[in-house]
Amino acid sequence: MTLNDNKVSIKSVLMVGGAYASYTIGSGFATGQEVLQFFGSWGHPFQYLTVILSMIMTIYFTSSCYKTGQKMSFEKASDCYTYYCGKYLGYFFDFFSLILVFGILISMFAGCGSTIEQYFGIPKYVGAIAMGLVAAFVVMSGLRRVEQVLGFLGVVIIAYVIIIGLYALATSDTSMAASTANLPKYVEEGTVLQAGVFGIHNWVLSALTYGGVCLIVSVPFLVSLGKGTKNQKEALAGGLFSGIFFHVGVLLVASAVLLNLDAIIEKGAQVPLLASMQEMIPSLAWTFAIILVAGIFTTVIGYLWLISGRFAEDKSTKQRIIVAVLVVAGVFGGSIIPFNLIINILYPFAGFVGIIFMIFIIIRDVRNLSEKKKIEG
Repeated sequence: MTLNDNKVSIKSVLMVGGAYASYTIGSGFATGQEVLQFFGSWGHPFQYLTVILSMIMTIYFTSSCYKTGQKMSFEKASDCYTYYCGKYLGYFFDFFSLILVFGILISMFAGCGSTIEQYFGIPKYVGAIAMGLVAAFVVMSGLRRVEQVLGFLGVVIIAYVIIIGLYALATSDTSMAASTANLPKYVEEGTVLQAGVFGIHNWVLSALTYGGVCLIVSVPFLVSLGKGTKNQKEALAGGLFSGIFFHVGVLLVASAVLLNLDAIIEKGAQVPLLASMQEMIPSLAWTFAIILVAGIFTTVIGYLWLISGRFAEDKSTKQRIIVAVLVVAGVFGGSIIPFNLIINILYPFAGFVGIIFMIFIIIRDVRNLSEKKKIEG
């Protein structure tokens, strides 16, 4: 091994982190609905603790998946489920993750439709249809096009979110504690939904399930991203940057939403972050509406690629048919199911399954470390 084999490309790390952020952002994050339920609903100062715990979990599993993708040569990206869990449990997680991804895909179309309806007054189904047509075109163009779009838009979206969050913190005339004074009442009334699993509501569980839902729907995609890293050190750096970069965005979204919480509740907004922008800088809210739709778009194309790629080759006729069917189903479901309800029911359950899968990742990493020590010893 030469010295150059251990070099870390900053550009590669940034692109991997940007692609992960883009893939994970989705409608739940970009609208603020997901961040409010999993992080903001616990109030001050627990939203910070929840973000930190989720970030640690994310750094670990992204690093592990990137390193796996860098060193392993899977025939299909979905074979990573078998690698981590064995043949039969691997099949289960593979199949189950596809069902979850499809369910979350519906929430993406719902979030897009709700955003366009809330700001532009256009019927929800029109926005969902437009999103589906453009996303289908990109995915049908092949994986390379997907990676390029995700990597670029991810950095742009997170940067925009960071600016909004910092602006909210800098210009707010009330403290975080004061702005969230009515939060317990909103949660009790059901105006603000709170993430919970099997009726259990706890900030630690919320952080773990959020990390879990980000994991369970992205394992093959993470392994595929890992193939683009040159060595294990670069894969580790990519995981570190992915976790920190994404959760800086989470923290600032939570801050922007909580600092404008009363106004959001008064408007009855399904898209809290857009409502925050309308409250803080009304004249620029239209720009965020566009950025927000772009954030949802990045995850839609990532999920469409993940599901269609499981059953067909890139740019094949079979893949294009699958993508078309997924888009039609997503548009229909997203047009009739309330956005915040999809988030509250589906995401925590998906996160619980993700926590279980995380245990298998840890077991595999421990085994690999043990085997490496035996060889070196």
